[in-house]
Amino acid sequence: MIKVNLDPNDVELAYTIAQKRFIGNLRMNKGFSYGYDKNLKNQLYDGFLGALGEVSWAKWTNSYHNASYTDNLQRYEDSDFQDNIEIRTQNKKAYNFLLIRPGEKKGKYILIIKNDDKDFNFNIVGSFIYNDDLPPEKLSNFGYDHRPAAYKIELNELTPMEDNERQDKF
Repeated sequence: MIKVNLDPNDVELAYTIAQKRFIGNLRMNKGFSYGYDKNLKNQLYDGFLGALGEVSWAKWTNSYHNASYTDNLQRYEDSDFQDNIEIRTQNKKAYNFLLIRPGEKKGKYILIIKNDDKDFNFNIVGSFIYNDDLPPEKLSNFGYDHRPAAYKIELNELTPMEDNERQDKF
């Protein structure tokens, strides 16, 4: 497991990314996908948390981050990072797992967990290659009948990431 600590400049970058996405979605009269129906406070926080995870990955891999936009029309057709890498970020809970929806982009999904509520410390837990649909028994709606089913990937099914996998570009 990789530990990443974000400094104030990293947090500012993530906040700016989340803000840009939120305003872009307002302009397009678009919200979160897949039946997400949480209130405004949760939408803002969930967007910020996702951007924090992406900045954590960019910091650890020394990768360029374009805030997930394909173009200036703010469409989300590309992966979060080069080489079909998708980032999923969660708060630390008693039971964390990776969630992937059928039909989502094929690629390498990275699970990043925020350690606590007051600091900006993150763990890059592991990766999962999603190239084909998974067996139907892995599908669940997790008790939310208004949301489509998703694949639940347990932490022990992820490929652990080690510090020697860092891909410095210089």
